[in-house]
Amino acid sequence: MSAQTCSAEPADDIAGSTFSENAGYSVYIVLLFFICFAFSYLDRQVVSILVPPIKQSLGLTDTQIGLLQGFSFTMCYATAGVFVARLVDRANRVKLIAACIAIWAISTTACGFASNFSELLLARAGTAIAEAALSPAALSIFSDLFAPRRVARASSAFMLGPYVGGGLALFGGGMLLSATAVGGSHAWLAAHGIAPWQAVFIAVGLPGLALAALVALTVREPARREIAAHAGHAQDAMPSFKDVLLALFVHNRFCLAYFAAYVALITLFYSHSAWFPTLLMRRFHLAPGVVGQMAAPAYMIGGMLGVACAGMLATRVTDETALRRVLGFSAGAVALLVPAAIAMPLVGDSTVAVLLYGVSAFTASIAMGLAPVPLQIAMPNRMRGRSLALLVFMTNAISGGVGPLSVGYLNERLGHTGESLGLALALVGGISALVSAMLYTVAMRRVPVADAQ
Repeated sequence: MSAQTCSAEPADDIAGSTFSENAGYSVYIVLLFFICFAFSYLDRQVVSILVPPIKQSLGLTDTQIGLLQGFSFTMCYATAGVFVARLVDRANRVKLIAACIAIWAISTTACGFASNFSELLLARAGTAIAEAALSPAALSIFSDLFAPRRVARASSAFMLGPYVGGGLALFGGGMLLSATAVGGSHAWLAAHGIAPWQAVFIAVGLPGLALAALVALTVREPARREIAAHAGHAQDAMPSFKDVLLALFVHNRFCLAYFAAYVALITLFYSHSAWFPTLLMRRFHLAPGVVGQMAAPAYMIGGMLGVACAGMLATRVTDETALRRVLGFSAGAVALLVPAAIAMPLVGDSTVAVLLYGVSAFTASIAMGLAPVPLQIAMPNRMRGRSLALLVFMTNAISGGVGPLSVGYLNERLGHTGESLGLALALVGGISALVSAMLYTVAMRRVPVADAQ
């Protein structure tokens, strides 16, 4: 089959890429990019388990912590995504991914040498800017390797990354912090002027250099191709950004509600990631290592089961019905998230809170696992990178900024206690989930039944 067309037959394992002539290679690509995505979230979210020692060492407020985890990081991430989007649509995506992994690994390691808030903020900005390329580039590559219904399954596997990486950040970060705070390792670090929290940043950052080399040496850029619905688009022509916006919000009427729904969902995701570990420490007086041991399994298992569920749901669609049904699955999952998001921060028992945290991760991850699929299906090849980058920009500029910062701000206004933090997290999370479920339903209804694509 030509690399420029998409087979309509069910046997679509590779769908014509000249470099993807066997299923094993395509599985390797998905697995490798999933590992890269997991490491990006490990580097991004490890700060959540390090909040107490960072606050003590650098003398930060909760609002500054909210900026560090939320607005400042995500604005850099989102803004960089806009600039790399055009590269995703026209340049070698594999080289772009490898270079960005190396940069974020160096930037995360640099966090381990920060001695004040400004230096830590600058290093975190470097991590954010470099991480912006991975998702749109990897998802664009998947669209060239798989037909629509298999794109959903490959993308849902890739979207396991945030849950595996976030779980490792909680568990591994807590274990590393505990290990470096006592004994001979603590003495050695102290002699070299390195605090335990700084050592954790160094330990999680350096492996990224090996990942960058692996991508550069083993992955080949696939030929760009179109799915059947967009086969008439010229492959070498580069549409303008105005054309991309018209295709998104005029030709595809579902996109505005879909974008807003995902923004609301990721507001909850960032709020939970940033503040739930701190809630356990403050409200239930648990040590960081204990928090990691409790929260990480719930987060990872719930998220992985949710993404696996998303993958199974994807097998129930056809290429023609994929768009509408994916949006419907997401609407149902987020509706189930609403009560868990409200109850989780308010319960008085740490074990129940952790269980509800896992339930929240499960339901949210179904929608997150399916999130890129509508754009991968609905948008032409040379528009996918910028479409995905625009989605990333909106979710990070709005969700990543508003979520963690709002929780920190509300907590300080409500009393700055463990109970007030729980109330702030319930308000932000509950409202976000409810709005997301409603908007996903609107998006689904805007996809014509007779013309799902």
